[in-house]
Amino acid sequence: MKEWKRLLEEPRHNYGQEQSNMDVYHRLVWDVWLPCVRSSILRWNVRTCDPLIELLETWMPILPPWIMTNIQDQLVLPRLLQEVENWNPLTDAMPIHSWLHPWLPLMSDKLEPLYSPIRQKLGSALTNWHPSDGSAKVILQPWVPVFKQGHMQAFLVKHILPKLARCMQEFPINPLHQTLDAWKWVMSWSDLIPVNQMVSMLESTFFPRWLQVLMSWLGNMPNYDEITKWYLGWKSLFTEQYLAHHVIKDQLNKALEIMNRVVTGHMQPGVKENIAYFAHAERRQMDVQAPPPQEPTLPTERRPYESPAMRPASSSYPSSFRELVERKAAENNILFMPMPGKTYEAKQVYRFGKVMVYIDRNVVFVLDNNQWIPISLSNLVDKGKG
Repeated sequence: MKEWKRLLEEPRHNYGQEQSNMDVYHRLVWDVWLPCVRSSILRWNVRTCDPLIELLETWMPILPPWIMTNIQDQLVLPRLLQEVENWNPLTDAMPIHSWLHPWLPLMSDKLEPLYSPIRQKLGSALTNWHPSDGSAKVILQPWVPVFKQGHMQAFLVKHILPKLARCMQEFPINPLHQTLDAWKWVMSWSDLIPVNQMVSMLESTFFPRWLQVLMSWLGNMPNYDEITKWYLGWKSLFTEQYLAHHVIKDQLNKALEIMNRVVTGHMQPGVKENIAYFAHAERRQMDVQAPPPQEPTLPTERRPYESPAMRPASSSYPSSFRELVERKAAENNILFMPMPGKTYEAKQVYRFGKVMVYIDRNVVFVLDNNQWIPISLSNLVDKGKG
C-alpha cells in the first residue's frame, strides 16, 4: 500500500469525502480497504481496545486524513458511546478508564462527548457512598487529568464534598480517646478537592465543635500541658498549604485566644504566663514560617484573626461587620464564637460572652427573653459582660 500511495496519490490536493474528488489511491482505500475495517469494527469487542488502536496507528501514515477522521467519528466513537451507555459503575468489575483512556493519544478531544454521561453515571453511583470506602477515589483519580478542571471540581463539590462534610460533622472529638479514622478518610481527598472548598467545609463542620470541646475542657481545671499538646497534635495534622490559609490561621488563633482568656486570673502559679508565652510563640510561627497562600486573597475576604495589640495601623478598619463584632469582643475580653449546629432563619448563631446573637445585614440581634431583638454594639458589649 505504501508503494500504491507513492504511485497513485496526487500530491498537494485538498481532498474531501466526496467520491468525485477522490484520486485513484483514495478510491482504493475507500472502496477496498475501508469496507473490511468497517465490518471488523462493527463486530469489535470495545473493551479489547489494543488491537484496533494498533491497527489504526500502524496504517495512519498512509491513510488519507479524512478517512482516518471518518473512522474515528463514524465508527469508533459510536461504538464507544454505546459501550458507555451500557456501562454500570456499580456492577462492572472492569474500570472504564482501562478500555477508554488508551484512545486518548489517538482521538484526544473527540472523546469529549463521552465524559458527560460518564460523570452522570459516577454521580449516581455515589448516592449511597460513604468516605470510609476508598474505592471511589481509586475510580475517580484516573479522570483528574482527563476531565476539564472546572468539570472535575464541580463534580467533586457536588458529589463528594457533601459526604465529607456529613462525615466530619459526625466525627467525634474526644481528648480522652481520640480516633482519627474519619479524619483520615476525609483528608485523603485534599489532593483532589480545591483547598478553599475543603477549608470552608472544615470551618463549618469541624472547627466550631473543636473549639467547643476546648472550651469545655478548659472549664474543668485541666492539665494545661495536655491541652497544649492536644492543640499541637491537631495542628500537625494540617499540611503547610492548609496552615497558610487565612481561615485555618483564624481558627487556630481563636483557640489560642480562648486559652488566654480562660487562664486570665488563674491562681495556679505560672499557668497564665506559660499559656501567654505559648500563644505568642504560636502566632509568631504562623506569621513567619507559614508559606504565603497559593491563591490571592480577595478584598472582601476576612483577614486572619489577631488580637488588637498585634494589628498594624493599616488594618484599623475591619473588612466586614462580623469582623467588627469580633474585634469588639476581643477588645473587651469577651468570647465570640459560632454555636455548633445552631442557626436562626439560616443565619449562624454566635456566643457573645453571656448572650447569643446572630448577624443579619450588618445588624446584630440578641436573644432576650426568648425573642431576637436588634441591639447596638455598645449595649451588646454590656450584655456580653453580664
